[in-house]
Amino acid sequence: MKTVLSEKELISAITSRDPVGAAALYDQYATRLFKVICCSARSKEAAEAILEKTLSTVWHNFNDFQRQEKHLLLWMVGIALNHARQG
Repeated sequence: MKTVLSEKELISAITSRDPVGAAALYDQYATRLFKVICCSARSKEAAEAILEKTLSTVWHNFNDFQRQEKHLLLWMVGIALNHARQG
């Protein structure tokens, strides 16, 4: 069963390190991020590794998002593309 939260609820859950936030982050954004990453990755396996790295970066650096006041998906796409460029 997918975990679905509003963006406000998701931000709150990630900020408080609630495991529900991690599940919702993956369930709500992994597919979209994977599609973006696949445009830049050299293989499916590389795209999967980049997705994992992206979600980990989002989780561990969430304070950066809150300081930038961007839309959550746009911020995550930027991280994904940066990781894709790095290989």
